[in-house]
Amino acid sequence: MARLCVFAVSFATVAASGCGAVQDTIDALRATTPAEVIGLGPDLPCDVDRFEARRMTGAYLQIVKGSLGGTTFPVTGRAKPSTAPLPRNLTIDDSKIRALGADATGTLSGRRQSSATPISALNTQKTLPLAYELSYRAGGVDFSGPLVVGIPPVQDDIPLLGQAFRSGSVLVTYTSVSDDGTITITEAAGDFTMQVGYGSGRASMVAGGFTVTEGTALPFAGLRWTQLGLCGARIVSSGQGIVSLIDADGARIPTLGPDADPTAGTLVLESSQFVTSETTSGPSQVGGVFAIQGDAISLTGVFLSREPP
Repeated sequence: MARLCVFAVSFATVAASGCGAVQDTIDALRATTPAEVIGLGPDLPCDVDRFEARRMTGAYLQIVKGSLGGTTFPVTGRAKPSTAPLPRNLTIDDSKIRALGADATGTLSGRRQSSATPISALNTQKTLPLAYELSYRAGGVDFSGPLVVGIPPVQDDIPLLGQAFRSGSVLVTYTSVSDDGTITITEAAGDFTMQVGYGSGRASMVAGGFTVTEGTALPFAGLRWTQLGLCGARIVSSGQGIVSLIDADGARIPTLGPDADPTAGTLVLESSQFVTSETTSGPSQVGGVFAIQGDAISLTGVFLSREPP
């Protein structure tokens, strides 16, 4: 049987006839600091029907309580009714959270010891899409992390050409571990802009303007993530993309911390485009979560755009 060789190179054109030549090129790229094309996270097939049919989609950063960092997962579910912030069922990594209901403050509660508190810094409207801090138990393990959910556009309403710009707020948590084991945690709020290219099937995100809300100063002023991929309503890293952290002078700094191996980490982003209701056509908002993790640092974030005027 012939051997199949498939590689994704984010920012170089490779003219090679064999697997060995392509792999040599990728190894050379990874050996340079600017080539932080790590992205070793869940690489889900682009199954549009799977996410479109549920009529609710989103992303969750699943963090085991008491640990640092996390794993991104796509989310599916149903809205009840279509424009209310009440997911009927949520499915996260094959774990179903059923019968969610809301109290007067908008906090959701349901089975499996689950609860979801609205993230007020991101929620600029009362209807979907919305962001929550979700906690639940599955398999005897307690999880907690940011969740963004909303109604996705149907595939026929997603443009085939052109581009769109979405902007909104982003919340990040930066954790660093020193050589002596000291852990430092910083939480900050900023702004982001995402450029979605419907013809190329690629997207990029820039975040900055951070204000520290808890902890010490961030070691970076901005973040840039390029070569994200489109899969129906989803915008994801899927093991690809280039992440750059920028200081106040615009210079690039090591993504995974000083002296870190630029290939020894995980860069994952999971997000979705949204519509304001099932009766509207075409995507108008975007939101999701991401995690950048190495041996000495963890940078996690949740973002949600504002509804266009």
